[in-house]
Amino acid sequence: MSAAAPPPAPRAARGAALVVLVVLLATVDTRSYGLIPDGKEMLSAAAAVAHFFEIGVSRDFVNAPRRPAGDAVSRYGMGLSLAEAVPGTVTCVLRAAAPSVPSGPVFVLLPIACLVAAAWATGRSTILLGATPGWAAASGAGLVLATPLWGYAASDYGEPLQALCVALAVLGVVELRADSASRRWQIVLGVAAGFAILTKTLLVLAVAPLFLAAVFPRAVRSEEDFLEGNRADGSGRGLEARAARRAARARARRGGGAAPARLRVPWPLLLSFSGILFLWSLLELARFGKLFGGYAGETFSYPFFTGLLRLTVLPNKGLFWYAPIVLLAPFGFFALRRRDARLALACAASFASLLLAACAWWAWDGQAGWGPRLLLPALPPLLVFAGLACSGSARPVRFAGALALVLGAGVNLLGALVPFPAVYALSSVVPPQPIPDGRADGTPYEIERGADGVLRATAPHHLSLTPAWSPIRVHALLLAAKLRSGVAESLVREGLPGLDPPFRPILPKEPAPAMLLALRPVRMGWGREYFLEGEERVSDPWGDAVRDQTIRAIDMKDYARAQALNSDSSSDPRTVALIAESMRLGGGGQGAGADTHDSGAAAVLSYLSKKSSSSSSPAASCHPWILFVRSMAAPPGDLSCMPEAQREGFARGLDLARRQGWPLTAWARAARTGRP
Repeated sequence: MSAAAPPPAPRAARGAALVVLVVLLATVDTRSYGLIPDGKEMLSAAAAVAHFFEIGVSRDFVNAPRRPAGDAVSRYGMGLSLAEAVPGTVTCVLRAAAPSVPSGPVFVLLPIACLVAAAWATGRSTILLGATPGWAAASGAGLVLATPLWGYAASDYGEPLQALCVALAVLGVVELRADSASRRWQIVLGVAAGFAILTKTLLVLAVAPLFLAAVFPRAVRSEEDFLEGNRADGSGRGLEARAARRAARARARRGGGAAPARLRVPWPLLLSFSGILFLWSLLELARFGKLFGGYAGETFSYPFFTGLLRLTVLPNKGLFWYAPIVLLAPFGFFALRRRDARLALACAASFASLLLAACAWWAWDGQAGWGPRLLLPALPPLLVFAGLACSGSARPVRFAGALALVLGAGVNLLGALVPFPAVYALSSVVPPQPIPDGRADGTPYEIERGADGVLRATAPHHLSLTPAWSPIRVHALLLAAKLRSGVAESLVREGLPGLDPPFRPILPKEPAPAMLLALRPVRMGWGREYFLEGEERVSDPWGDAVRDQTIRAIDMKDYARAQALNSDSSSDPRTVALIAESMRLGGGGQGAGADTHDSGAAAVLSYLSKKSSSSSSPAASCHPWILFVRSMAAPPGDLSCMPEAQREGFARGLDLARRQGWPLTAWARAARTGRP
């Protein structure tokens, strides 16, 4: 090797990261970010962090715990929200210069960066444990491209960030097993383990075995044992060979001779981990008043063995279907166990603990998602095992590994080309279909027996339970329909062909953004909105988050904040209505001595008149939110632009809002959820 050439570990890991980066940038569909309600809730919390260093969201999210001040808090881990505050701040800066700049591509860079870094960490771990550079790079790239993680490259879920935290934790342990005194890798492990818990509390099960393996380092027997114990290919470049060389240098510095083994306290590891754990505890107490309060009332009530089969073997959410490379992980586990039993057991326990918990969780399938979503954060140890298995085995095993990577990539390309929010939006308008009692056993939700005695499940639940509706097959059928022209007409006419029970959606007249994504042609490539004119945008993730913060401000009676959050150039009728409502309730910005109601009503009518005259869409002035604000400012209101059949019901809603004293936000929430 020449002096200028990088060593195998960095070269293989960087190669894996580069391949993943190029593939993700080429295949990602940025329109799918910000479409799932759970993701919107976390993104709104990110907007609160970016704008105000607060954590509140509006009460529009039905599962968000409410607070007395009039807002609510996200029940999900705050790690992703804190990370999303970075692209959120970048978007604010960009929109200060260009208000119409798309926000989706900026946010999609976050999951892409997480997946690229996870591929690097996994590739580095694998080669340091003795794998060949080729299989180390394959393990790193395969973590993303041959598993369901590929389908989350443009998702607002936290799985990419969670997988990165676990991958870095594995790498930290691997590095520390060779050099337990490394302050850098102690801090990396501590931060990764802590941030994993901050992102999702349940990940304490995945990082605890890795953390303990680093706190209690292995006992070194002799340099010869190290050198002989980790030669996967006779090169001596593995973890234990490096540790032996370091031990020899340390003995030389001490003047030779063996020193008695003693346990050194890893202060950088403990302090970095404790610092983030302290932040996690503060956020838990601030939001829920107790630790582990995010999922109150939700239990591990699903039949364990049924969940185990469904998460591994059965085709709807089975890991073996989506990531066949993990079938080789046991061979790598036993190979590593012969050299470092504690490290092998820690990595295996990291995955197994999360699998065992997910099997019994009431929503074992993770609901909307691609593949077994709850298991994805624990994939890095399995890909390390698989890389070691292929590197140190005979040709048949290496051939099986290569075939598994190709098959996994082919399956998960479907999840990249047809984002899962589109499939679940489409399935949400398919009528409930019959399901056998045995298949539905243990499922207490989305299943109901009709008056005719037939048990029926919602279509999204069939995606998890009915083999004929395996998401792999459904995504493939929808991809085929998208590649033909007229996907909407085809779905209305025949649905997705060949499925039993039938998959025939009833398309709404005004599709939501996720439904629009399902009905539009396939689109690949990051940043098309910046470089190609006329590219369609189905949503504005940051705009939606800021709108939710505006709703929160109105509910908290902070009308000045509600107005300051939004640009007066906005043409979205919901944003226009919220600005007008904050003016109505805040007195149009007048001082305390002014007649607040009269000045506010005058300011509202003037503002709405100006926006109506400048709007390119006449229908925007008849949006229900704008009609509400105008009617409250100048009762009883002019509803002549509404269809006659809707006027009476709308007028009753206005009368109820006047009697109850509801602002626009509470009225809209009561109409949608029944709870103001």
